[in-house]
Amino acid sequence: MEDSGGSRSRAGRLEALKGLLAERDYTTAAELADELGVSVRTVHRDLAFLRDLGMPVDSDRGRGGGLRLEHGWSLGRVHLSETEAIGLLLSLTIAEKVGSPLLLDDVRSIARKIAASFAPAQARRILAIRKRILVGASASALVLSSYTSPSAEVAKPLLDAFANRQVAVISYEDQHARVTEREIELQYLYYNVPVWYVLAWDRLRDDVRSFRIDRIKTIRLLPETFPLRREERFLTAGEPDARAL
Repeated sequence: MEDSGGSRSRAGRLEALKGLLAERDYTTAAELADELGVSVRTVHRDLAFLRDLGMPVDSDRGRGGGLRLEHGWSLGRVHLSETEAIGLLLSLTIAEKVGSPLLLDDVRSIARKIAASFAPAQARRILAIRKRILVGASASALVLSSYTSPSAEVAKPLLDAFANRQVAVISYEDQHARVTEREIELQYLYYNVPVWYVLAWDRLRDDVRSFRIDRIKTIRLLPETFPLRREERFLTAGEPDARAL
């Protein structure tokens, strides 16, 4: 059995697949294929796509290939990946920090409700990342005078390295325009509105160092991952009143 139609039919099929998984405690790929009118191979391909988007579909090996959606996963009718959840929570924190008069409710309360909407395993992973994102005061006028927006070529791989605890090699330009190459472990992100910093373990210096993200010129990820180090050394590198996301 093969699919018919283009991307629109696939989009509809993916929505139908999400609905079937959400309403059942347990199903099989064969049952899903029969309901959707596609091949089992297509169902497995669609499931792999949904997993890449962050949907926690568990599968049993062998005997019929049982499938289930991790209990509690969703945010109402909106499905978020872990990265999207962090982005949403971070946006709420920034809105709170900016102090918008148009906010209609307590932002911290909204953030707690969002965090509580995820299944336990996802919630634990999201919380672990949130604890490594610190929010401080607004940046000083001196810092703002030399600030530029970080490039997308740096920002995306940097966030990947942070979330996946992957060692990175960066070229960094300091305040005196000197460029050095560093091999770093991205332990924490630190936000002074609107300036982002990395609080990292600098393997060249064998110590904690902070790097302004807009001064990182290039970044290259290594296959090596790193463990989290003792948090005290990193927390004291920021402001005393900084709080975790």
